Amino acid sequence: QSVFSVEKPEAKADLPKSDSAKLVLARTHFVLEHEDLLPAYHVFYSNSECIAVWAKTGRWSTLQAAVYLISSGVGLTKSSVMLTISVAAAHAVLIPALAVGGLAVVSAPLLFLKKSKEKWEKTTLTLNDEFWSRAEPEVFVEAIQYWAQLTGENDNVD
Repeated sequence: QSVFSVEKPEAKADLPKSDSAKLVLARTHFVLEHEDLLPAYHVFYSNSECIAVWAKTGRWSTLQAAVYLISSGVGLTKSSVMLTISVAAAHAVLIPALAVGGLAVVSAPLLFLKKSKEKWEKTTLTLNDEFWSRAEPEVFVEAIQYWAQLTGENDNVD
């Protein structure tokens, strides 16, 4: 697609779509009534963005933390490579030590992201189990109707 094109770019399917307003409100009321079920605050695992994303989508995660950790890994890779090249030019004997150190520095944010994703998934399952076990029948009806529209399953229903 050209930069001069007037066509709208295709929407990315990477980000989860928001659920219906009624379902979002039901999750919001659930969070307000059951704050004790929320994990303790953590900048990467459990913050206000996580609560908002869960209320909108049913998935516990934070895009800000994910972007930060990925960009940190990329930035540290660049710095490690430049440092290794600079030192290698002067002291070739230090290359193995710098390579090991650089690998540790570069992989740390990515390992932290992996750990964060595991915690997000666990929290998603826990909160969704609790939410649906306490949900009113109207919430189930709303969810079924809304999700059926998204998948097109109700197209053949008379």
